[in-house]
Amino acid sequence: MSGVIFSYRQIDQVKLQCKIDLKQLFPATKKRERERFEKKWNAFVESDPCNNEIFERKVDLLKYQSEQLIPTKVDNKPPLLLVLGNPASHSVKEGMFFSFEGDKKEHRFWKHILQPAGILDLPYDKKLSVSALNKHRKNQLLNLNYKSTFRIGLCVFISIPSAPSGPWSGIAGVQKLIGAKAMRSLEKEESRRVIECAKKFLTPNGIAVAFQKNAWNALRSSKDREYKLALAKDGKLKGRLKHMTNVPLLGVPPTRLSGPCSKMLRQLLEVPER
Repeated sequence: MSGVIFSYRQIDQVKLQCKIDLKQLFPATKKRERERFEKKWNAFVESDPCNNEIFERKVDLLKYQSEQLIPTKVDNKPPLLLVLGNPASHSVKEGMFFSFEGDKKEHRFWKHILQPAGILDLPYDKKLSVSALNKHRKNQLLNLNYKSTFRIGLCVFISIPSAPSGPWSGIAGVQKLIGAKAMRSLEKEESRRVIECAKKFLTPNGIAVAFQKNAWNALRSSKDREYKLALAKDGKLKGRLKHMTNVPLLGVPPTRLSGPCSKMLRQLLEVPER
């Protein structure tokens, strides 16, 4: 991995295997940042019980699992790539995006965002266990077995998983771990991965949606406005994907704001009310 900060490969239909060379992420000129990272590392890993299973450290090599679900099946519906922030550690372990939240409840992403927005309806048996439901949902998405005007793909902007809540949660938790300068370096690498994914999945006539500030700012074209939550809530984040200016990029409020997020998805994707 000499000279390469970040590399990845798809190891199954949802999981990515990612590697970060810490020597490249924190070169000799960033000795202090590396020291800060090392001091925080154990607290970060201990913030979620699943982290021990998905992260592996060998001195300067950080290996971990992440997620990306892009169906290989094709139909005549326009492809829609949903670009989320970063994965929750338990979802990576379970092998499915938004596997559950809280006390093993169905995640709001499916129930309160995509379904009310008219983007995706994934019918299922309410008696299914969490693991059975995750498997069922994964198969529905991979086999295009759902009601939607779109063909759906899911990816994350920052591949490093983190706890779903608490001081190490979300992209802010990842930045707290590696620091702002290293985060900017990592974002360049992650942007390449997302654009690579978009080039395969979104041509022709596809649309990308960013659900998170860093994702919008890194993936937008240079002429598009910077992210502000107020703009996202008003449906004013409409741009073009970087290096793919034929592809619309839409910015919506984060998934924690399920009502505004769902409303803007419906509005920006022009899904008629049922």
